[in-house]
Amino acid sequence: MGPRKIWDEEGTIHEVVKILYLHHNDVEKLPTNIKEKLLNLMCKRGLISDVNISKVVTSKTRHLDLSWSNFSDQALQSIKVCKNLRKIDINCTKGERENITSEGFQVIAESCPYLQAVGLRRCVNITDDAIIPLAKSCKQLMELNIGGCKHITDESLMAISQSCKFLRSINFSNTKVTDNGVITLATGVCQRSLNEIYMSHCIHLTNQSIEAIVMFCPNVQTLIFDGCPCITVLTWHISVPLAVSH
Repeated sequence: MGPRKIWDEEGTIHEVVKILYLHHNDVEKLPTNIKEKLLNLMCKRGLISDVNISKVVTSKTRHLDLSWSNFSDQALQSIKVCKNLRKIDINCTKGERENITSEGFQVIAESCPYLQAVGLRRCVNITDDAIIPLAKSCKQLMELNIGGCKHITDESLMAISQSCKFLRSINFSNTKVTDNGVITLATGVCQRSLNEIYMSHCIHLTNQSIEAIVMFCPNVQTLIFDGCPCITVLTWHISVPLAVSH
């Protein structure tokens, strides 16, 4: 199959994507706008892989939803060409994603400086070694989901607190974060931009974290901290008018 055959069938692009999954080498020859349509469809169907992703991403790619696809660090190497990438979703939709590591994600952090939204939920091999360079490189970051990245510590929040002044939403549920990390975040450069904080099932957090957020983050409207055994009901009176969950 050549590029002319694919182009002629552009009107039935939803069916062509199935063929391209098997003939991915031909995709490189397609116009950028067609490749973008194919990329979006392949993402929605969970068809992105280590083998084909380099054929469909371009320097103009701005959004990548890889949450339904199965891939590894090898695929992340191909994404470094996406210099204008604004959003990348690698959230794990079921179970845990084990084949993405900090070493692999560092390539994204260092190559895509305009990222505004990053989803890494339940990517269990992501550590501070991935988030620290992300914070330093992507200063326009607005949304970050590292919930379930069980190796994340205060070091990540400290890096974010120093660099990400536009951060609006952060999820660090089920991580190793302590009060020190939360207090640093709440008093950092993003203290006025923060609108949503999700920190459920963080067993090291205490009332001090809630107090710091309420005191230093005036624009937080959503604060979720269920499953934090050291946070007591005594914090409820200071959480109003926040939308809280405990």
